[in-house]
Amino acid sequence: MRIGNSKSFEDQEKSKMNLEMRYKNISLTRFLELLDQDKLFWLVKRLSGNDTGITGGHQSGIYVPRQFMEAVVPAVVTTEQYNPTREISCYIPSQDCLKTGIQAKYYNNKYFPEMKLKKKYDEFRLTRWVGTPLQDVENTGSICILAGTCRSGETELLGWVSNTAEEEDLIEYWLGKEVEPGQMYLSSASAEKSDLPLLKQLPVSWLKTFPTGRDIFEFIETRFPQSSWAKSIDELLLKRRAMEFDIFSEVERHDVMPNIKDGFTSVDEFIKYANSVANRRKSRAGTSLELHLESIFRYEQLKFEAQVITEQNKKPDFIFPSGKDYHNPAFPSAKLHMLASKTCCKDRWRQVISEADRIEKKHLFTLQQGVSSNQLAEMYQHGIILVVPQPIMSSFPEDYRTKIMNLTNFVDFIKESQQAV
Repeated sequence: MRIGNSKSFEDQEKSKMNLEMRYKNISLTRFLELLDQDKLFWLVKRLSGNDTGITGGHQSGIYVPRQFMEAVVPAVVTTEQYNPTREISCYIPSQDCLKTGIQAKYYNNKYFPEMKLKKKYDEFRLTRWVGTPLQDVENTGSICILAGTCRSGETELLGWVSNTAEEEDLIEYWLGKEVEPGQMYLSSASAEKSDLPLLKQLPVSWLKTFPTGRDIFEFIETRFPQSSWAKSIDELLLKRRAMEFDIFSEVERHDVMPNIKDGFTSVDEFIKYANSVANRRKSRAGTSLELHLESIFRYEQLKFEAQVITEQNKKPDFIFPSGKDYHNPAFPSAKLHMLASKTCCKDRWRQVISEADRIEKKHLFTLQQGVSSNQLAEMYQHGIILVVPQPIMSSFPEDYRTKIMNLTNFVDFIKESQQAV
């Protein structure tokens, strides 16, 4: 399938055909292998509602960092002209789709004060994805890979949009970490340099013994206590999460890089070490969100219990007010509530349906930046009420925003319910 005008394709056909033919109709496993073999510059992210267009506007396109544009479309990385653009094509083997007429653009009015514009921009975007999997609203929350290079002045760009949970697992295994909403992961060529000032602020013991996820969270909790936080708890959670990610990455670099430089005596030794690093990342990601929510609930003096065992040995992340009350038939079901927490809820939200049979309306907290109207409708049909941080509310369809709760709303809802008990 080709999308776009034929003239654009003909102008770039020679440079695109090599990659298109090499990557055409291949499996995800082979796609990832070739990315490494061909030494393409890549980025990995989850598509947000703004990316796929469920918020109603596509004008801004997909944000990409400077390093990516320097490697793939260097012609637009200049302040010699205002908002330089370049038309490129992208082949997407996951859906066998060739999209022409994509616009690589550098919004650089920051360097043109004579324009006297109120908003100052210094960012790179890829726009005009209409008709592709990258702007299919049902792909909101899916993992997307963009990879490319520039040869003899011609850009070659590839894309992959995950179709299943199994594909997402494979990409995360290849990447060595979970792909979190709002984060962007770049190939090793673009690795950020170590932030030494941050490292100097951390406990010295962490440089000898790698801290647990709880150790890192408790360190952050003391630096950003809720008692002195003037903004909303929604913003507090996002601020703490961002700091946790930065600290973990910094400590990991300090711990791992010396071992990489020293080298390994065998392939088996290298694989064993790489797996241990990947498992440590998964362990942090698996408990992070629950720790942040638990801290806020305790400060707000909510009555709750984590990981209560319910029917069929299910374990909801949080039961309000307690597991004892949940298992007490005399306790009114209308006063029981639950909250599941999932960093990304695409396709995984269905796991929540059967987690607590006594609770008719189940709440689900997520950091995913957008869910399609179709999936939201299905969630509400099954009694799932979405809870998201207020700053990402704008990533959801406008006609559903009044039905979605932010974290502050949810805490107030639980307080009101428990006051009446």
